Amino acid sequence: MDVPWDRQSQNSTDFRAEISFSERNPAASRVSVDSSGNEQRKENQLLKGAKKIEAPEPQFEDQAVHSVLLSQDASTNHEENEGPEWPIQSDTAFPTPTLLSTLSSQLEASVHSALDGSHASSNSASSSLSQDGSPLSFSAMHTEKNIEPLQSPKQQLVSSLELSQGVHSAAVIATDFEITSGRECASSSAGSSDSVQATKELVHNSAQIPEMTMPKEEKSCHLDGVTSSSSKSSGFDYDVFLSFRGPDTRSGITDFLYTSLLSAGIHTYRDDDELRIGEEIGPELFKAINHSKILIPIFSKGYAFSKWCLNELAQMVECRKSRRQKIMPIFYDVTPSEVCHQAGSYGDAFVSHEKQFDNEVISKWKAALKEVGDLKGWDIDSMTTRREGELVNHIVQTVIAELKRAYLLVTDCLVGIEHHVKEINRMVCGDSEDIEIVGIHGMGGVGKTTLAKIIYNRLSHRFEDCCFISNVRETSQLKGIECLQNQLLSDILKRNWSNISNVDDGIKTIKERLCGKKVLVLLDDVDERIHLNALIGRPVWFVLGSRIIITSRNTDVFNVPEVCFTYELTGMDFNQSLQLFCKHAFGRDHPLDEYADFSNEVVKMTGGLPLALEVIGSLLWGKSKDVWDATLKKLEKVPHEQVKRKLKICYEALDDRQKHIFLDIACLFIGFDKRIVLHMWNDSNLFPGEGLQVLQQMSLIKIGEDNKLWMHDQLRDLGRDIVRQECSMEPEKQTRLWNHEEALDIVMRKKGTDKVEALCLKFDHRLQQSFPNEELRRLSNLRYLEMRPVLDNWRPIGFPATVLPMNPPILAELRWLSCHNLPPVLTLTAFSMMNMVILDLSWSMFSESWDGWGHIKMARNLKVLNLTGCAQLQRTPDLSAHVKLEQLILESCGRLVEIDESIGQLKQLVLLNLRFCRKLRRLPEELVNLESLKELLIDWTSIREI
Repeated sequence: MDVPWDRQSQNSTDFRAEISFSERNPAASRVSVDSSGNEQRKENQLLKGAKKIEAPEPQFEDQAVHSVLLSQDASTNHEENEGPEWPIQSDTAFPTPTLLSTLSSQLEASVHSALDGSHASSNSASSSLSQDGSPLSFSAMHTEKNIEPLQSPKQQLVSSLELSQGVHSAAVIATDFEITSGRECASSSAGSSDSVQATKELVHNSAQIPEMTMPKEEKSCHLDGVTSSSSKSSGFDYDVFLSFRGPDTRSGITDFLYTSLLSAGIHTYRDDDELRIGEEIGPELFKAINHSKILIPIFSKGYAFSKWCLNELAQMVECRKSRRQKIMPIFYDVTPSEVCHQAGSYGDAFVSHEKQFDNEVISKWKAALKEVGDLKGWDIDSMTTRREGELVNHIVQTVIAELKRAYLLVTDCLVGIEHHVKEINRMVCGDSEDIEIVGIHGMGGVGKTTLAKIIYNRLSHRFEDCCFISNVRETSQLKGIECLQNQLLSDILKRNWSNISNVDDGIKTIKERLCGKKVLVLLDDVDERIHLNALIGRPVWFVLGSRIIITSRNTDVFNVPEVCFTYELTGMDFNQSLQLFCKHAFGRDHPLDEYADFSNEVVKMTGGLPLALEVIGSLLWGKSKDVWDATLKKLEKVPHEQVKRKLKICYEALDDRQKHIFLDIACLFIGFDKRIVLHMWNDSNLFPGEGLQVLQQMSLIKIGEDNKLWMHDQLRDLGRDIVRQECSMEPEKQTRLWNHEEALDIVMRKKGTDKVEALCLKFDHRLQQSFPNEELRRLSNLRYLEMRPVLDNWRPIGFPATVLPMNPPILAELRWLSCHNLPPVLTLTAFSMMNMVILDLSWSMFSESWDGWGHIKMARNLKVLNLTGCAQLQRTPDLSAHVKLEQLILESCGRLVEIDESIGQLKQLVLLNLRFCRKLRRLPEELVNLESLKELLIDWTSIREI
């Protein structure tokens, strides 16, 4: 049934229309319209003088009933306009998500149609639903003081929808009639047309309606978009902006893509042209487009008929030119050619537009369509099989890859950084087409990396080719500069690159492969000039306009002609230090009154070092005054120059097991996968789950999204200094020997003792020729042993017989044995496998016929077997003896073609990594027996089905 609007009188009037219908008894539907005054309505909700379209009274008891209430309070004159028609539908089972979505759209469209420049100041729609005794309420309201064109900045439109069922509820806020939502947002209700009372409601079940599933609302959150602190720190409010024509794709691919992006944690702004009023793009929409990293227009047959969509597209093109933002178009039921050349429905649209708009506007729209139509995007009609789910998944993965490339994670607690950002922006963020290199230097922990990341994020939208290399100094020491050269090539060329075997080869390859690339590179913690030579060589290798940012504690690194600017980052002033400290100690910008004096003293003692402020603030979070007083007394005894000793206060707050884990990370496991190291700590009864949580809470470590352990340089140095001090600076008594030269010296001089728990050795020519056979036997408490031959000096003849011929096997306490680049003549039979839980033989040169496999079968407690990069391995060994194995890593075994059927006996296997095993074509049938398997990594293999 259609209900016509009463528009006989064109004067300002109050009206109220009520529509009720029952889906079980359509004949019970009723519509009433009342034009009585507002004051009278307040006194009588039945509305005297109402015009009614007669229908039997609806029976609400035990029926699903739907009612819509639309009211108007006229305070201004309005122009002549046709009123909306409200269809009453009663043939749909209620409530369903589809009907809720349809009802929402009908309500919005009807309210907007009624209010589009013609109706007056207060409009609301409400609905109550009930089915089987389960109440469901739905309401929509529009409030406006004066109906004027939307260009007026004073015009404020507020619309709200509220959906609740039982204890579950979802709230939606709309600004300028574009819907946005949040976990905590204001829902509005009106007792009359003159008053609106806003309340706060928590969304308990927002997942039921995808477009209402949003993180916590912020001041900058509008429409269907949501912002995050991570987006803001990169200079953008949103990750993605979606532009589409509502009737064409709203309930189809647009909704699917939007919810998929949100599920992937991508902060997305969704605009709907049907919810727009007026001719021009409002300031909020301009801001959303300008502050979105990726812009996705969804071209459909009706897209060009919407002036809103065309205006948005023109703004996207402007942002692409001026801000280098990425546009990724989707062609849905239209071809790129139709968009580019305005053919088909796009030509029809412009026939209509040319009657209403001047040539300048038409030309701007056509130019935007041509530019975006020529861009690489997704053409669904060209797909072999039209599978929208497959397309959406591909789009989401592409967006994730683009965002990952262009954005680095930065802490939320930023204080006093903007001044430094502006200074460096002035140096490197202009339009200069020169190749500019800027060096940021300062003491450890002062915030160099954070500042450099912010600059990198703000520049990244201008570059297709970006690379961030962290911890250059330490990574080059542990893995060699070749590892960093491989990373640089992989990130810039966007493909896995691991071919660099020596530094000179890497320099030559970088020069050849990256020549002609306009790049943005951030090199973090460079401490030697050779690092710069090996990674960026001469700036002329790159295209004009390239930017390179370097951080270092050593200013001598920057004493080269290629570095254009240097910037010294010093400690924070007192006020900034106090603010940063309070963020970590109290979760606010200033101290509690009773802790003000304590806080001032702490800030004075830390000397303005951000790391010290963060760590000590985290330590004191939620602690009593007694703890604060005791902490201050400790700090007073330490000169503020001695940052390490200050940080040791946090170390002393740990229990013995937590201290053990902290020292292990500081000396051995920075950059290691937490999931692997846990096995050794668990086997040593250190309760690592609790320990790692405490270390994170006290800001002593961080665990990245890739599960890698991270520790700041100052804290790492603190831990290593503690190990040295525990043995009175006598290396032979150290519990952990992480320095290869010191470790080799201890072994060669036969100074090792049972105090040593961890040892890192490199086999060079000296060790090969004169290794003392019995020395390792003295290290009876060794838990971790790392041995890496230096391949350039490796002479295997006679070495195994003279080095490790011991019987019975030694090192019964050994939990972790790491032997990289192991030659096949070395079989490891000298080492006890009784307590071995982690065996890492990465990049070794043995095959499946290696004699050492028989000895390894004795490792009955083995949890992790890492055979990464074993290039000669064509078939996995018999694994039946390792029934406790949880992780099997075979990544980059280039010749692997078969997995032994014994893998089916590994009932506790959780991870099977086969990435980059390019010749592997099939998986064994026994894989179905792996009940605990959670991760199966087979990308870049030849496997086509599982």
